[in-house]
Amino acid sequence: MDKKSLILLIVCIIVFSFVVLTYAGIINQEETLQVGEINFKLPEGYKFAGYTEQGYPKITNGLDSIYFEYYNDTDISKHVKNFTDYCKTKNRNVTLSNFTTGDVTVYKTVTSDHRNNYWFVNGDKTYTFFTWKETFNVDDLANYLIDSSI
Repeated sequence: MDKKSLILLIVCIIVFSFVVLTYAGIINQEETLQVGEINFKLPEGYKFAGYTEQGYPKITNGLDSIYFEYYNDTDISKHVKNFTDYCKTKNRNVTLSNFTTGDVTVYKTVTSDHRNNYWFVNGDKTYTFFTWKETFNVDDLANYLIDSSI
């Protein structure tokens, strides 16, 4: 085997290995999800999983899922109130709180059936993401998602 063939073979093996390791998830690729005008960096282990029947973009780690939505206004109070009113019609109790991550004020609701919703304003839009069941480390995920979107 001549020297050129050996070098070509080695380069092919390296490229093939990189492709296989990347596809297998061993080499971490930063994935993002665009919602409205911002991009959320996906938490480690989460992948984009398409859209729900209602049109919500969805990410999942295989066990837990997070759904996204945005509104073309900055009236965060209206959206939180609409959600809490909706929960009352379904006889769900809602706990409302807020916190700050970076310079962003985030409103959080937790329902009696363990649904978590987070709302924040970025630019001229209100963004929300939510879970439909109890999710491991959801507050850490929320901070990560919001910090990555700014």
